[in-house]
Amino acid sequence: MIRRFGSWIASHPVLTLGVLGAITAFFLVFAPRIEFLADMEKMLPADDPVVQRLRETQRLFGSQSAILIGVAPREGDTLFTVEHVAQVYRLTRELKALVDQGFLEEVISPTNVQIVKSGGLALVVRKPLKAPPETEAEVEEFRELLLSQKGLVGSMVKPDGKAFLIILNIHPEIEDNKEKIAELMERLEGILAPYKSSLSFYLTGDVAFIHFMDLYMRRDLVFLFPVVVLVVLGVLYLSFRSLRGVVLPLVVVIVAVIWVMGLMSLSGVKLSMISSFLPVLLVAVGSAYGIHVVNDYFKKAPLHNDRKALVVEVVGDMANPVFASALTTAAGFLTLISAFLIPIKQFGIFAAVGVIFSFVISITLIPTVLSLLPFPKKARGEAGALGRLPRFLAGIVYRHRVPILVAVSLAFVAFLALIPRLEVESDITTYFRSDAPIIKGLEFVEKHFGGSQQMSVVVDTGRRDGVKDPEVLSFISELEAFLEDSGIVGNTVSIADLIEETNYALHGEDEAYYSIPESPKAVAQLLLLFRMGGGEILKGMVTDDFSKAQIIVRVRSVGTKEYKKLLEATDRFIAENAPPGVTGYLTGSLGIYVHISEKIVSSQIVSLFASLGAVWLIVSVLLGTAVGGGFALLP
Repeated sequence: MIRRFGSWIASHPVLTLGVLGAITAFFLVFAPRIEFLADMEKMLPADDPVVQRLRETQRLFGSQSAILIGVAPREGDTLFTVEHVAQVYRLTRELKALVDQGFLEEVISPTNVQIVKSGGLALVVRKPLKAPPETEAEVEEFRELLLSQKGLVGSMVKPDGKAFLIILNIHPEIEDNKEKIAELMERLEGILAPYKSSLSFYLTGDVAFIHFMDLYMRRDLVFLFPVVVLVVLGVLYLSFRSLRGVVLPLVVVIVAVIWVMGLMSLSGVKLSMISSFLPVLLVAVGSAYGIHVVNDYFKKAPLHNDRKALVVEVVGDMANPVFASALTTAAGFLTLISAFLIPIKQFGIFAAVGVIFSFVISITLIPTVLSLLPFPKKARGEAGALGRLPRFLAGIVYRHRVPILVAVSLAFVAFLALIPRLEVESDITTYFRSDAPIIKGLEFVEKHFGGSQQMSVVVDTGRRDGVKDPEVLSFISELEAFLEDSGIVGNTVSIADLIEETNYALHGEDEAYYSIPESPKAVAQLLLLFRMGGGEILKGMVTDDFSKAQIIVRVRSVGTKEYKKLLEATDRFIAENAPPGVTGYLTGSLGIYVHISEKIVSSQIVSLFASLGAVWLIVSVLLGTAVGGGFALLP
């Protein structure tokens, strides 16, 4: 049957090439349209409890994603000058235009934060200044107002004026829209550009990381694909010293990549951090099938004078072993469908499909083209030093087989003992070079403001106005103190902070009153005075019915191992200290990172052993012996 297939393609080379060309042209239309996925949340199934919890928090409290902009003076040592403060005022006003355009939910800046001050028997909630300062006296007033608010010092402004922080909360409707985020980043760059002559800006935050990850994945793919093609070209040239020996295996993998990318695009599957190197992998792995076919052709060519007969023999002899190699490789990739993470499943499926595509194209395209070409002048498959190398190595292995077995066994045991020390990391901040601008932004913000990664703790009282209960507010305040004492939390913001700051201002900034009032009635009165004074209780702090509150936590970038410790410790604190009927949970990007790390370990162990089992079974069936299948697993 295989020889009949070889005879058919040798007899109909133009038709065969036409069919392959039509398929390639079809997939080539869709391949460039493939999109990239950088959002870690999208790696988990939509019905996963961690994802559902995050979605519920977004519904209750709005955006859970932000861009943090660190601002520093280019010249001088403080931002507290007329020029710099005026620039930050104008910049904030321009950034707020992005709210009206639907990109942002809110802009929080040192120039528009709510300053709570006592106005006799009432409260006055105001912005630091009504307009950009024109005198040094106004700058000093601005500085004193900011520094009088304990919640702002160290979280949005440095007392020495060396850094300000501007927070851009992303509009929930565009959090998942990659195109809108890219447009936002472009507009943001345009807004910041005119100020860069006198101010330095440092961007960080989940949204910025995801945007730049998407950007760098595209750049890496554009860079790495030509590099691996050049490497394969070099190896093919050294192996065959023939134009057809170089071109044909390479064409096979390029066509296979086009088919796979086109199929992914048609299927609506996006390239993730995992699958973005799939084209490079297919070039590296798939080229072997074409090499086998071309090598066999060169070895048999001197024994034939009929091109059709030569092609038929090559197809007949190579189809089974090349198919066996492709089948075991594809089976290994397919076992990844047992993985929990969606991108790993998708990578396994399309890597397997790509391998089979490479086999099919190798066994059809190469023999078809060779049937149209004249005989090579001489056999090239074993020419030169590269061709003699396998025999030389085989001699060494045979003469020293016992020492080699001992050495390999010792190495196996040594490396096996090291596997438990392997660490899994899903922190996206570790995926960038240390000199990347986004990492510089992270370092600046963490140095001056403690944390760059956002996490949320939701406290649910289960009853209307439950958050106004002093016992609940005290618990929230204690939970914030616990988090800030962890060593990796920079600062926290909650409704409890607002109550304490308001109570403090109402009593003439007496330190004794920087606390939660003792009765629900006193809390309600404070909130009423705050609103009457012009203050606004932000959606991100509490739900409309005051049944649930959110603590916004900024955490340093320390990796998922430390994140997991923090999450577990926080869960214990809530369980042990929450008032009766009050529950709480953590959500946000850090929870996603930790969850992904845990799932990677468990699913990859399953996939590994499934892959070993599949390869052993296939090879055992093909060879007719289970022992042979076992030997095939050793490498």
